Amino acid sequence: MIESVLEDIKQHVWSEGDKEACGLISVKRGRIKWTPCENKAETPKNDFIIDPLDYKAVADNGDIIGVVHSHPYGDPTPSPLDRAACDKLGIPWYIFGENDSWIKLEPSERTHEILGRPFVYGVHDCFTILQDYFEPQGINIKPYEYEWEFWEKGKNLYVENFEREGFSVVTDNSLQVDDVILMALNSDVANHAGIYVGRGRMLHHAPNRLSCRDNYNGIWKQITRLIIRHKSRQ
Repeated sequence: MIESVLEDIKQHVWSEGDKEACGLISVKRGRIKWTPCENKAETPKNDFIIDPLDYKAVADNGDIIGVVHSHPYGDPTPSPLDRAACDKLGIPWYIFGENDSWIKLEPSERTHEILGRPFVYGVHDCFTILQDYFEPQGINIKPYEYEWEFWEKGKNLYVENFEREGFSVVTDNSLQVDDVILMALNSDVANHAGIYVGRGRMLHHAPNRLSCRDNYNGIWKQITRLIIRHKSRQ
């Protein structure tokens, strides 16, 4: 997943010399973004600390999906502290060693598996992310058969089916967490969906982008056709 920013990361690791390099990988507007961070540790040759303010700044503008740091004088084998911190954060760590070697360390329990997905229509798209988001909450949206560009073939699948899945139209102009936003993306009918997750952001998966949380404003508001809410949230 980090191939698009891998060379930039390696360059930063090299530039830090004998200090542990560090930074954050995020998804912003469906694209991978690399943000190098200053190592705030008292002994940066043996440890790294990312300033919480730097972490917050990246998190406020995207979804953090990876933490990067380096082992300047050794291989990228994770230490027990690396493993514990990775598990606590719940996102992968990318550890770089000598000679451009690196590994991806997965947390023991994944908590962000619906973020950063590649777009594969019918497998990972705006409909499947609805299913996967609501399923842990006991809301099981049944699978439907749908083909690419169904909206150009006389079908309006979201609008035709949301009521049978327990959703109804929000008519009072309110917007609350777990509301589903139906949008018409380059179309005359609703062919794209997102979930409002609070603080002015929505979770969605746009074509040819990674799944992410975007600010719900601008074009997304302009192309919104309906806001719907599940009966369990009313």
